[in-house]
Amino acid sequence: MNQKNMVTGALVLSFAAIFVRIAGFVFRVYLSNSIGSEGMGVYMLIISMYNFCVTLATSGVSIAVSTLTAEQLSIGKPANARQVLRCAVLLAVILSCTVCTGVIIFAEPIGIYILKDSRTIVSLRILALGIPFLAISSCLRGYFVASRRAGNPAAGQILEQLIKMAFIVCTLGHFIPMGIEYACAVVVAGISIGELSCFVFSFWGYARARKKRKDNSKADISNTTSKIAVIIAPLAVTAYIRSALRLAEEVLILSGLKTFSGNIAEATSTYGMLKGMVMPLLLFPLSLLSSFVITLTPEISRINAVANTRKLESAVSKILGYTFLAGMFVVVVFMSFPAKLGNAIYQNNQVGEMLKSLSFLCPFMCIEMVVVGILNGIGEQASSMRYALADSVLRITMIYFLIPISGMRGFMAMMIASNIFTSVLNLAKLLKITSVPFHLNDWVLKPVLAAAASSQIVAVFMNYGLFGFFSERAELALYILITGIFYFFILLSIGSIRAEDFKWIISRIKSSPKKLREDDMVNSV
Repeated sequence: MNQKNMVTGALVLSFAAIFVRIAGFVFRVYLSNSIGSEGMGVYMLIISMYNFCVTLATSGVSIAVSTLTAEQLSIGKPANARQVLRCAVLLAVILSCTVCTGVIIFAEPIGIYILKDSRTIVSLRILALGIPFLAISSCLRGYFVASRRAGNPAAGQILEQLIKMAFIVCTLGHFIPMGIEYACAVVVAGISIGELSCFVFSFWGYARARKKRKDNSKADISNTTSKIAVIIAPLAVTAYIRSALRLAEEVLILSGLKTFSGNIAEATSTYGMLKGMVMPLLLFPLSLLSSFVITLTPEISRINAVANTRKLESAVSKILGYTFLAGMFVVVVFMSFPAKLGNAIYQNNQVGEMLKSLSFLCPFMCIEMVVVGILNGIGEQASSMRYALADSVLRITMIYFLIPISGMRGFMAMMIASNIFTSVLNLAKLLKITSVPFHLNDWVLKPVLAAAASSQIVAVFMNYGLFGFFSERAELALYILITGIFYFFILLSIGSIRAEDFKWIISRIKSSPKKLREDDMVNSV
């Protein structure tokens, strides 16, 4: 495939990922405003169990398919690639149907004894029905990525998101008066219908491509299932452990809040506000930044492969510098407009208060995400996995002991300790491996200065109410835009941003897809 098609494919995947993230955030806002914080608490519990079940059914399958399919296509054996897909689909169907059946049969004990909320039972059974479709779609997605046909998985995910949102918007209002249990059931029904639509679209795309190519050659690959299993096994074991720990975290957080408040409804409402409103808003800028990471990480892999130490150090230094700048801008926005953000998005003052308390963690979250991406790009996945598992143990320990006695303060203490722990360890590992020095002045002091100055300038605009004649949301958008403009020009004036930086980013975006690995492309979807 020529460079132009490679670039196009990578950009299609990146834009699709950005669209899905933005649409998902907008949907989350609509949902929280419709079913309230207590409803969001029940919904987030359901989703935590669903994510664990999806991990059991699909971990590593897409990457295994894309890896083996690309290998066979590179030597001109499309029949072998199709054989890989068939074996992967069979394995995915067996795993996903087993998980689906187990959830349907044991939904009641899962809801009562694990999630400790009987309102989750109906939703768990409905969500289970979509798991087999999701598993098969993952296999097809891996095949399309390996075949360099990025349009199908990108369009499939967009279609899934749109159909899910349309179904929920059209039906949710009729079920909200019946109670939280039925409102959540309608929402998860929309998720399952979305998974079904993605499967149908992906299968149609595969059948159409198969008919168009008319390749009747026979496969000559042996031990296909065992080869898939060899790739899946280590990925799945790690994913199972991390997913189980994440599920334990969610259950313990809600249990701790119930113990602290002594009121189940209040605890569920606080949990829903925290996990369904504050955290998605806090993480939304990071989800957009992840597209930047996905685009640039393959460049790190390419430089590392040719053992160009000097160029690797330069690239890592630049990416880390941009990440610190982006993280500090997120902080200044959340610190400057917490009440306005809470009211404009969720019509809730408490969201703004929680957001302000957690906002200074954004640079640590940004750094961790980017550094882990770079470590993966240079083959140091084991280190980041060890840190992540240690972090999960730390989080669960703090949740278990702190939240029952201090509530939200305990949660915030856990978040602070967790993010500092993982970001510092990963960053220290990266700086040691690459020999990149820590630029305190350019990465920390100058961005803090620019953030503080831009915040004070915008505060003057706010004090005089210069945009008071606009709607609340339009006024907030203008303030954020003005903050960004001042932040950018202050950074430009003090030398933190230079013209050659833009040229470097553009050149990396153009060159990275040449060596884009299959797993990077899968992650971008």
